[in-house]
Amino acid sequence: MKSYRYLLLTLLMAVSPAVHSSDLDSVTESIDQIIYEGLPEGTDIALMVYDLTNDTTLYAYREKIMCRPASVQKVITSVTALSSLGADYKFRTTLRTQGSISKDSVLNGNLYLVGGLDPALTEHELRSMVASLKKAGVKRISGTLYADVSAMDSTYWATGWCWDDAPASFQPYISPLMVHQGFVGVEVKPTSKGQAPVVNIYPSNSYIKVVNKARTQDNTLGPLTITRDWMHNDNTIIIEGNCKRRQSTDLSVVGSADFTFALLRQYLDEAGISYGKYDWGTCPVIARDLAEVTHDLPSIVKEALKESNNLFAEAMFLQTGRLQQPKEVSFKVAAKYLQNFVSRKFGMFSASYNIVDGCGLSQYDLCSPQFMVDMLSLIYKDNELFPILYKSMPISGVDGTLKTRMNDKTTINKVHAKTGSLTGTCTLAGYIRTADGRDLAFCIMNEGAVKMAPSRKVQDQICKVLCELGL
Repeated sequence: MKSYRYLLLTLLMAVSPAVHSSDLDSVTESIDQIIYEGLPEGTDIALMVYDLTNDTTLYAYREKIMCRPASVQKVITSVTALSSLGADYKFRTTLRTQGSISKDSVLNGNLYLVGGLDPALTEHELRSMVASLKKAGVKRISGTLYADVSAMDSTYWATGWCWDDAPASFQPYISPLMVHQGFVGVEVKPTSKGQAPVVNIYPSNSYIKVVNKARTQDNTLGPLTITRDWMHNDNTIIIEGNCKRRQSTDLSVVGSADFTFALLRQYLDEAGISYGKYDWGTCPVIARDLAEVTHDLPSIVKEALKESNNLFAEAMFLQTGRLQQPKEVSFKVAAKYLQNFVSRKFGMFSASYNIVDGCGLSQYDLCSPQFMVDMLSLIYKDNELFPILYKSMPISGVDGTLKTRMNDKTTINKVHAKTGSLTGTCTLAGYIRTADGRDLAFCIMNEGAVKMAPSRKVQDQICKVLCELGL
């Protein structure tokens, strides 16, 4: 293994005189030692490091091996979204109508809540849309209240997502209308001994049903459990067991559009705005906005990368697919668009990767360290988009999913990179600023990693070696 890389590095030195022999030797020896001593038994590693400043490869090992990217996939999605939609793109949720408001405060016509795949829509913003309607003088809707979800088909998960992750908030039921990121918060608080605990749902609503079988300080019962009837794809939340102290969790909502539409009707009722029928329907092309909520693409990219938010990544993924198929976009259409875009924009063809979703949850996503480094290198050259991507990535020892990692004096604030983890997979890819001011692009992919900590330690040690170049 070492002799192969020494030969590779010797060739690189011949064509890249800006890189010193001692620098390459030091990187090779140090990373080889980290892998030999720290890589957990039974696991494998593939990685590549590229010196963007000197335009040369610093280190490569099994760099063409296809691995599951996990959440590193979000970098591919973000680059595609920024490049194809543009940095000024906005996700929109609107209340639209063809009707007019009469002097007696009646909206004469239908009202449409139009979903635009906005992952950041909050219940407060939904209320603000109702408030805008009331401010416009509407007290009654004479026509039908519609929810328009025509932007996407009814497939709410991508191929290869795990069905038993259904109740988890990180795997929401995706639709064009998603308030509160498609999940509810559930809080359970103890009361008097032997009595039922208090259960609070956030956002507060009458749509979600609760079955509370728990008791306070009852040691004859097992530990407290908070779940929903996910085996039957039902939204009924079931609380069982012994409630000793306050506990809370987040649970996904089956039918996120149904939930959003139900909240809109609840807020209309609370605002004293009456309506007759409500239904699902497509808003006519010629209509005007009565209220809207928007969120810009850079803020969506930041949430997807900093906090590894799956929903925000999938929203970008599907939104780019709408450039090819504006109505009823699907995960398959979006995957096809991404492949075509990456091939056309960057000259990287699908034989070197397999992408089926936007966030990396799918078991069928595959790419190589070389593919990731090539993409990172290409976007690095874009003076407009690179700063957005770079600032959106977790920063070592500072924020996001790297807040508690690589926080010593030589690494803190030096690594801007996306983390990724699935059972059996641990990944890290992004950029490093070396001690002597060079910019590096890198990707590390660990396979067979059942426990994340040992693989993350190896990744952090490799990054430390790279950060200290030039000291």
